Amino acid sequence: MKTPDPLSIINEVRRLEIVTRGSVDTLLRGFYKSTFRGKGLEFHQVREYSPEDDFRSIDWNVTARLNTPFVKTFVEERELQLILAVDLSASIWAGTGPLSKRETVLRLCAVLAFAAVQHQDRVGLLVFTDGVERFIPPKRGKAATMRILRELIKFQPAGKKTDYKPAFQMLSRVLKRRSVLILVSDFTAPIPMDSASVLAQRHDLITAVIKDPMESSFRLPARVAVRDPESGKVGYLSQRSSHAVRVAHDFRENQLWGLTAKGADRMDIEAGENVVAALMKFFKKRIERMGRR
Repeated sequence: MKTPDPLSIINEVRRLEIVTRGSVDTLLRGFYKSTFRGKGLEFHQVREYSPEDDFRSIDWNVTARLNTPFVKTFVEERELQLILAVDLSASIWAGTGPLSKRETVLRLCAVLAFAAVQHQDRVGLLVFTDGVERFIPPKRGKAATMRILRELIKFQPAGKKTDYKPAFQMLSRVLKRRSVLILVSDFTAPIPMDSASVLAQRHDLITAVIKDPMESSFRLPARVAVRDPESGKVGYLSQRSSHAVRVAHDFRENQLWGLTAKGADRMDIEAGENVVAALMKFFKKRIERMGRR
């Protein structure tokens, strides 16, 4: 992979900003705020229980000590912290659709980052392959977002394979406050559920599952030579290979189901798909589940 020159990086950032500008405006019509804000709550105070209170908010320690029911109250965090944890291993650079998985990842990250800027939220970035390759602490403002996009555009991976564990361990170490954590990957590698469970408990964990069109449809050509982007091995796919593709699909689905059981949310995006349409679909379902309007 050839490292892009500074001018091409600048032009690519501008292109992404232009492509996503209208998309961000669409997301800001209540969906971004309704989906993410209010998930991060800060403890405010303890007060006496009233019949209108949810019994699940009772502070049993204080109740036992004072022999009177008390509840914990919380206030919505004024500032959201959005972290983009992006898998840019070799498999993300491949694709059979109109756009590669990587281009789809770039557009998704750009839309979310610019939406966060409009709400004056902090945005951070962690890029990983089989190790952590880039980390930008969360900051507020357009300059911080532009830096994130430049890093994503010019990124050249040192590793080819995917290993989630180093990324999960670093996120657990550096994120001191509750964050909206968007984990962007094609999820073809084993997920360490123990460390994933810790992240799901501490943060609002959302998996953005980037799929190739061929992976979704199971429709394969009569015969085509393919190179495994992570191992470099060359093989052949045909209609007889559909079973292997389905096995890989089931492996991924089982893992993602495990993450959902741990408390993670999920959105699916096919490479080349309109990322805003996919985000809107996800946001609407999430808002309905949370009982918000």
